Amino acid sequence: MAERGPAGGVLAVRAAFVACVAVSMLMMAQGASAQKRAAAVFVDIVDQRLIRDTQAVIGRLVATRRSDIATRIAGIVGQVNFKVGDRVAREHMLVTLDASQKDIEKRANQAAIAAAEAGLSVARAKLKLAELAFRRQSDLKSSTAFSRSRFDDAKQTVAQLHSELGQADAQLQMAKVGLDRADYELKHMVIVAPFDGIVIARQAQPGQYMQAGGTIATLLDINDLEVSADVPGVIANTLRPGAKLDAVFESGVVRQVVVRTAIPVQNGSTRTRQVRFKVELTDMKPSQIAVGATVTLKVPVSAERTVMTVPKDALLRGRGGWKVFAVKDNKAVSTPVVLGQAVGDRMEVVSGLKQSDVVVVRGNERLRPGQKVRPKRVAPSPPRQG
Repeated sequence: MAERGPAGGVLAVRAAFVACVAVSMLMMAQGASAQKRAAAVFVDIVDQRLIRDTQAVIGRLVATRRSDIATRIAGIVGQVNFKVGDRVAREHMLVTLDASQKDIEKRANQAAIAAAEAGLSVARAKLKLAELAFRRQSDLKSSTAFSRSRFDDAKQTVAQLHSELGQADAQLQMAKVGLDRADYELKHMVIVAPFDGIVIARQAQPGQYMQAGGTIATLLDINDLEVSADVPGVIANTLRPGAKLDAVFESGVVRQVVVRTAIPVQNGSTRTRQVRFKVELTDMKPSQIAVGATVTLKVPVSAERTVMTVPKDALLRGRGGWKVFAVKDNKAVSTPVVLGQAVGDRMEVVSGLKQSDVVVVRGNERLRPGQKVRPKRVAPSPPRQG
């Protein structure tokens, strides 16, 4: 390869310089062309919204119904018809106890009822005959055939048989009570779910002896959940039943909760009161719902006020802070803004814009100050309270 002399090096440098100048001029020409060409953008307007200052309060999701399902009678566990995590419906059979002994007791009580009914019939027949004999003796009082001793014996026999009849009837009632008890125990040998829910604990195993009142499962009703939060007392005093607040769940889902009640007991050390909120979760995924999960509540701490707002999509981060591109005479005007708090999908504008100003919300990333634009209005967002 031939070496390049001093003259050749100078020529190469001059060629490179000429090329750079050409590229710069081309870029300037393209920039000028872009300045002349109007950019298609979507715009929205600055408007007023009602907001109130809020304070974040951490609450948790709680169940209003959680029950340890217990046996009413003692017995040996026969069948367990659930697993932890199962969803069960009301009246779903959870556990059956061995009913062999109770069947025997029921038959014994049925036999006792039959025997008591027979004894009652005999007692009634005896009493009927004794009363007949007593009336005969009574009819002989005015005759010479009357015997005081026979009369007294007949009277005593009637009284004695009245007592035996009462005893026979009592035995029959006791036998019926025994049958009712046997029926009750047989009925509750099958333990069912008292409400729809999810099994979160299982304490019964086949063959296990359960005492009366022993827990066989813990059932949680996830269809009736609330949010519970310890709210500063001065704020809790202002929350009225029916008031609506925004709540953010761990999954990021935002839901509106409704104040149900503020418990009239204040914690002396934290100066907070427990407040319960109703919440609708039917459209949330089961994986997004967990009892004990934290919920961030936006609790109002001031009265409503009117503020100027701008769509969040209009905001761009500049060197000195936030800015937007306002549209004036179909040109993009870079406008610094001072922001306040979030208002849904918009931001409060403290200064920099006025009501009805038009701002670019799509296509603003590629704009330059003074560039011509062809604005098109986006669909207006519905006003909402902050």
